[in-house]
Amino acid sequence: MLKEKAKILIAEDETIIAIDIKSTLQKLGYLVPEIATSGEKVIEYLKKERPDLILMDISLAGELDGIETAEIISRKYDLPIVYLTALTNSETLKRARLTEPFGYLLKPFDERNLHSTIEMALYKHKVDLELKKRTKELEAEKVKTDQLLHNIFPSVIVKELKTKGTVSPKYYESASILFTDFDNFTDFAAKVSAEKLVKELNHIFTNFDFIIDKYGLEKLKTIGDSYMIAGGLPDVSDDHAVRITKAAIEMQEIIKEANRTNQFACKMRVGIHTGPCVAGIVGIKKYTYDVWGDTVNIAKRLETHCEPGGINITLSTYELIKNHFDCEYRGTFKAKGKGEMDMYFVRSLKSHPVNIL
Repeated sequence: MLKEKAKILIAEDETIIAIDIKSTLQKLGYLVPEIATSGEKVIEYLKKERPDLILMDISLAGELDGIETAEIISRKYDLPIVYLTALTNSETLKRARLTEPFGYLLKPFDERNLHSTIEMALYKHKVDLELKKRTKELEAEKVKTDQLLHNIFPSVIVKELKTKGTVSPKYYESASILFTDFDNFTDFAAKVSAEKLVKELNHIFTNFDFIIDKYGLEKLKTIGDSYMIAGGLPDVSDDHAVRITKAAIEMQEIIKEANRTNQFACKMRVGIHTGPCVAGIVGIKKYTYDVWGDTVNIAKRLETHCEPGGINITLSTYELIKNHFDCEYRGTFKAKGKGEMDMYFVRSLKSHPVNIL
């Protein structure tokens, strides 16, 4: 396959010099589509066609000189420019350098110098284009990586991880942990195809994700049909118990809707407990942002002691939300290392909640 000839646009207002350059370029195997005598004509030509390189005389006829023309071109096009000049004063060269030309040719030129300067400029431009392409690709990959990290971890954790390479565990004096689990899920899973099962769970968990974002909570993990979220970390707040309870009510509405429209045939249990915990990153190859402590264990126990379709909370959570929600006391359960603990069902949001936070 023959190598395609490079097109060189000549911008030169001295006819004899322009014809001489054109003849030399054609002898060297280049195409010369046009000779422009002014900056205005160069710009007009570029509107209809793109050369591979412009040989630009610094002194041109018309209102625009070669440097001014190059400045206009650089703002709109990515084209290599080689200056032709007989002017060598420092001020002119200083102005020319600002346009980042790909080379200079002093008049009178010789054929060898003309050829080598053009080939070097074309090669450099090719390399520059490839570098720009790779830079854009790397930037696009960086954006994808950042988006993925932000989908997995809270923003403050991503920032620390990118800055330090590690994340220090942090103690939280008060956070709310929520666990969900589906009642009768095993029977439901046995009756439907794997494709339908995954589709149903994806629909439900995707809606849960929107609710979590709405209330500024953190999704920690999904384990099969179980879902775990937290409020009050990593950003400390005073209203995390209220926000996580509102989220729980809306999550139950999602399940009711799924049962009405998709025959999901499962009810969800929810357990919420508020207390101290430690959060941080575990793992080396596959990082996981996780939470540890009795608060997590108690929240899980609350979920197992919940009735299907209910939201079960402890006394510590109740004390933080009782002015916002109607709740019902339902007795105690035994927590390992904690003894008997009071439980409450969250029934609904109060019509006129009292804000004491």
